[in-house]
Amino acid sequence: MGADAADGFGFVALEDHPVRLFFIQKGKVKVFVTNDDGKELVVALYGESDFFGYTALLEGTTYKDNAAAMEDAEIAIIPKQDFEELMYTNREIAQKFIKLLAKDVADKELQLLNIAYNSLRKKVADALISLKNKYGAEDENTFTINISRENLAAVAGTATESLIRTLSDFKNEKLIDIRDGSISITDSNKLRRMLN
Repeated sequence: MGADAADGFGFVALEDHPVRLFFIQKGKVKVFVTNDDGKELVVALYGESDFFGYTALLEGTTYKDNAAAMEDAEIAIIPKQDFEELMYTNREIAQKFIKLLAKDVADKELQLLNIAYNSLRKKVADALISLKNKYGAEDENTFTINISRENLAAVAGTATESLIRTLSDFKNEKLIDIRDGSISITDSNKLRRMLN
């Protein structure tokens, strides 16, 4: 299977016809949609050892969203022909991508419910816990991430100004700490309890 390394910040754009599958060797990637006013909503987060771009490949359609690196990233590019050959000849690979598609659907349904019905505090808590679940170690008590406020707001589905006020409240409540632009979750249990 051929794969090339790719570095960069914007590598999947709306309306592009898919000709490759992406595999993250290093870094963090956001997949997002943008409304007519230019506001972003992050619909998926990916990290090391994750594939993305497979939905459009499997559907045979153009990309419906954009992807960009949130930090320096190394991406392996797998040509569409190689991916399709594996899908048709390797049952285990096909089952893996079917499971990934099913998980994507379930995650997006939950995200829509959270955005539609959760309070601002719950949206921000959910975004922080989602980041910890995606990029943190399971046995890690505290979790620190360097993420722009705009990206975090796009994950939470809220305005940047509202997010900043909520982060300040969380810091005062000793749920998080903020240093040099990085956010550290100091009490993930209380944040999780907010989601119930």
